[in-house]
Amino acid sequence: MNPKKNLILLLVLIILGSSYYVYGVKWAAEERAAEERKVKLLKGIDDKALIRIDVTREEEPYQIIRTEKGWRFVKPVDAAVDADEVEKLLEAATKLRERNRIGNVKDRTEFGMDKPGMKIIFGLKDKDDVTVEIGDRTPTREFRYAALAKTPEIFTLQLSDIAEFDKSVFSIRDRSIVPVMPESANKVIVEPRDGGDFTVVRKSKDEWALVKPIQDRADAIDSEGIVSTLRWDKVQRFVDEKPGNLAPYGLEKPSLTVRIFTGDNQKPEDGVILGDRKVEAPEPKSGQKKPKAYYYARRLSGGPVMLINEKTIKDLPKSVFSLRHKTVIDYDVDHVTRLLVESKSQKLDILRKAKKKWDIHVTKADGKEEKLIGRHKHVDDLMWDIKWVNSIDYVDDPGDDLSKYGLVQEGGKGAPLRYTVWLKKKEDAPLEDKSLIIGRFLKEEKRAYGRIEGQKRLFAVKKEDYDKITKTPYFLSERRLLLYAKDDEITEVTARFPNKSFMKLERFGEGWRFLSPEGREAEPGNVNDLVGGLLDFEREGEAKPGEAPDFKDFIVELSGRDIRHGEWGPFRFAAREGSDFLYLREGGKVYRITKKWNEDKLPKSLKDWEKEKETEEGTS
Repeated sequence: MNPKKNLILLLVLIILGSSYYVYGVKWAAEERAAEERKVKLLKGIDDKALIRIDVTREEEPYQIIRTEKGWRFVKPVDAAVDADEVEKLLEAATKLRERNRIGNVKDRTEFGMDKPGMKIIFGLKDKDDVTVEIGDRTPTREFRYAALAKTPEIFTLQLSDIAEFDKSVFSIRDRSIVPVMPESANKVIVEPRDGGDFTVVRKSKDEWALVKPIQDRADAIDSEGIVSTLRWDKVQRFVDEKPGNLAPYGLEKPSLTVRIFTGDNQKPEDGVILGDRKVEAPEPKSGQKKPKAYYYARRLSGGPVMLINEKTIKDLPKSVFSLRHKTVIDYDVDHVTRLLVESKSQKLDILRKAKKKWDIHVTKADGKEEKLIGRHKHVDDLMWDIKWVNSIDYVDDPGDDLSKYGLVQEGGKGAPLRYTVWLKKKEDAPLEDKSLIIGRFLKEEKRAYGRIEGQKRLFAVKKEDYDKITKTPYFLSERRLLLYAKDDEITEVTARFPNKSFMKLERFGEGWRFLSPEGREAEPGNVNDLVGGLLDFEREGEAKPGEAPDFKDFIVELSGRDIRHGEWGPFRFAAREGSDFLYLREGGKVYRITKKWNEDKLPKSLKDWEKEKETEEGTS
């Protein structure tokens, strides 16, 4: 054996053993000891055992305690603590750990520990308090020196460890206007100062009813929204903690009172009273440009006078109508099998033939009939537009004379418009029908009135909704230029331009290639944009005489081929300055085409579909 080699191996073993001892045993033991010191330092605070947090500091010292109803301030005010802020404080308490240990020092003044700037006392149930004294920042500005009360050792805490305890009282305080949770409310009374109070009650989880001054279905979102607004909107400022006189704030005779009830309580759980409006000019250094408006308010249960945002007030209901259910007629669009639209001039019978397939039968007043193929997109839109009609007003007792509401035709015959919807919820279920009657649009009132068949009450709709549901048969019909299911069914496209140039391309794999002019490389994305867009080119009716421009100065003329219908076109497109339409000449007729979204898809020259050639430097 080689003695020299054995000696080297022995030295390696000694080094490895020493390293194992240093890294694996000694340092690991010291690391465990350090962790144990950290746990021992704050005695492993358990948030469930924590019953008090007392923060002493130069500005705004405070103390909060745990009560049966949650955490509350004991000083400087008697008020609830925000639930989210409590969670942050408890988490910070359980994670509070020393970062570095300085040890025992003779002179504590150089660490700011002779007169600590902050002291946090954690009161624990059935245990001694844990008091942490906090001194100056370390030279790196990332930590603060700290020590446990009555102990000599100094350690450091990271700034983020104590940040949650060093917030302002206002930021930690519960600033909900009313502390009632929305889901627990079952009755709300709103009382405006000028009278006309109204009451809504919860019927089920998602259903509310108006019970005063009339009985009707209430809007569930708006009804519960009263409580949501007051629970989740925040107080902007506490003005007077113990007001002796409410008159200076306009709260002696509130402009609005909201009472919120929960459970079977005969008395309100809480609520709010609203007072005067207060406008404040922006502070010079705030960056705010406009004055800001607030309202004085106070909880129904008492407490401080507070300022709340004007937006909060605007979100609260001011009238009975604002809480009424505003949907005029409700049904599942997918269950509709037939829609009959009857007017003085015609009868429009829309029948579902299959999924996304509709037939339209038109019968004119003179007896002439016409059959159209309906386009699913537009028929479906009409179904949704009828379903989404919302009332902007109600007339609960219209009387017997409906002519003043536009609900009687000239000569006293019938209603101007009647919509009847037939529904079949299941294959073996019976057909159901719902009828909606709409009067003529009253320009002077800027509305149309209507009613549900069998109901006395009238509703009013705005012009926007009226226009949406009064569509012509032509609008609902299939009037696209091309009918194809998928873009790849278009196999050939030709574009001709006013200067007599033209280009002809055919589909080639995933892209396109030029058939004429030869030797050019196609830009497939631009061609595909047109092919995909052609599905949305719809005739908007024939142009009026003299409306269309001279087609000698046209944009482009398109033709082509698809695999199901063969050749299509030619379609010649032209534009007229100031018009919202493009104009399409097809055969001997001229049609309107919506300019918006469509004009940019049309090629203007050969370059639009030709790939740009790269320069010598390799850029295009």
